[in-house]
Order: sequence, then structure tokens, then C-alpha cells
Amino acid sequence: MEVFGPVQSRRFGSSLGINHLPPKVCSYACVYCQLGRTDTLRDRPRAYSDPQAVYSAVRENLATLPNPPDTLTFVSNGEPTLDTYLGESIDMLKPLGIPIAVISNASLLWRAEVRDNILCADIVSLKVDAVTEVIWRRINRPHGRLELAALLRGLQDFSGSFNGRLLTETMLVRGMNDAITELQAIAAFIASLQPQTAYLALPLRAPAESWVIPPTRNTLLQANQIFSKVIPNVKMMVDLPESGMVASADPLRSLLRTLKVHPLREKELRAFIKNNHLPPDTLEKLLAQNRVRMMNYQDEAFYLAVYH
Repeated sequence: MEVFGPVQSRRFGSSLGINHLPPKVCSYACVYCQLGRTDTLRDRPRAYSDPQAVYSAVRENLATLPNPPDTLTFVSNGEPTLDTYLGESIDMLKPLGIPIAVISNASLLWRAEVRDNILCADIVSLKVDAVTEVIWRRINRPHGRLELAALLRGLQDFSGSFNGRLLTETMLVRGMNDAITELQAIAAFIASLQPQTAYLALPLRAPAESWVIPPTRNTLLQANQIFSKVIPNVKMMVDLPESGMVASADPLRSLLRTLKVHPLREKELRAFIKNNHLPPDTLEKLLAQNRVRMMNYQDEAFYLAVYH
């Protein structure tokens, strides 16, 4: 379990991340995942973290920051709701007075106990990449026991009982879920959830599969029009925001923790190294030590941590 950041998020502002799962434990193996391919595919929640350890780590991190973050965000290197202790951790963090967000792929919301675990969050962002079986299985590559119909019912059940700020995110991938009929079906389903904002995202960081690319500009315009017709607030994320990482008392540790969940572009990484007065050859040493790896995508280099 690790706490990282804060990093700047368009959805959550300054976000202190909580990575409470072992590396790449997920219910999906999405073709566009910025953290690479899923190592451990799971569909049944179990205990992965210690709520007291989560609380202590967050408190310790907050004490080092000049200003409190806008949100405490459960954003792991996998699916956060696989952890049965997620709800207890949220409850323990509530007295800190900082809004708590959960980013989920929504695949387990058909389980009542999973819905209950995140009802107490202030913000929940749910993924809806497809509502057609064959497309869902191609783009998200779910665990074999998961069923799309149950997943969609779980989304509707959760949206009907959640009193916080509900967001949705749809990753658009060329040739996968960008056909007009699928976009219309996704938009209609998301409209039924009545989210505060529906985000349309693009694969902007190096994906798990090298062939993944964004839709054409014309298709993106059509997607935005289709969603905007039935959903009041739609936002398309067409570029990468600056990470906005702040100075740290232990900058190398902070950097490596961030790179486990949040790949950085080379200019961001080198700026952090310079601003924290680390040796100029820090990146080269991390590469030589196999602690980080580089991935090229759309003529740009991205760096992420290597798990051992």
C-alpha cells in the first residue's frame, strides 16, 4: 500500500493518490491500460489492505504538504473495489475533512457489498467503455466469469442510491467502440445514470497494446455531439494535463510511487528531478537499474515503474 502525489487531475483537482492493491490486480485487462497488461485477473473481492495502515500513510503524507489536496483518491494499479476493506478505509479517512474519490471500472458493482463499500465516498468515477457484449469483451477484456448485463444493472443500482458526485468515463479507441451505433448506445445508457459529468477520454499515454490509437478527429466531433444530445455536461479530454507534482522531502521515493500508477512524460519527469535537486542523471540511473522503463507512443516517451 502506497500514497503518492499529489498530482493534478482534471476531475479531482489536486489529488493525493492511494494505491492500496498489489501490482496489477484487476478484473479487466483493457487494451489501452497505461500501466501495461494485467498480471493477475480477479473477479472476486478479497482483503488486500489494512485500513489503519491506509489512514496512517495518508496522515503522514498530509503532514509533509504545504497545503491540503483537493481530494484523496483511491486510484490503484488495478481495480480498487477488489479490496473488501475499501469501505472501512474510506470511513476512517472521512474525519480528515478532505473529499474522498474512487476511480472504478464498475465491473463489480453487481455485487451489493461492493456498492455498499463505495456509497460513502464523496466522488465516484465509473468506466463505461461499451454496452455491447462483443465490444466490451474486445476492449476491456474482462475476467471470464463477469457478465455485461449484470455489470450494467449494477451501475444503474449504484447510481440510484449514490448521493455523492457521480462521474463516468468512456475511453474511445479507434475501430473498437467508436462506431456511431455503439456511441449512441453508450450515451443513452450513461444518460440513464444521470452523472454530474460524462468524460470522453482518449488513449494519450502508452497503452498495453501498441496498436491502440484514438479515433479520427471527425469521429471525436460526432461522439461529442451524440453524448451532448442526451447528457447535460460532457467533457472531452483531448490532451494530457501537467502532473503538477509538488516538492517532496523524499523526492526519489515519491517519484517511484507515482510512476507505479501515473506514467509521466520525459519533460515532466526531468522537471521534477531538477526542481527537487536530484542528480541530473537520475533518470538514466533508474533505467540502468531497471527501476523504471520507457515506452514510446505517438512520438513521445513515457516512463513508468518496474515491479519486481
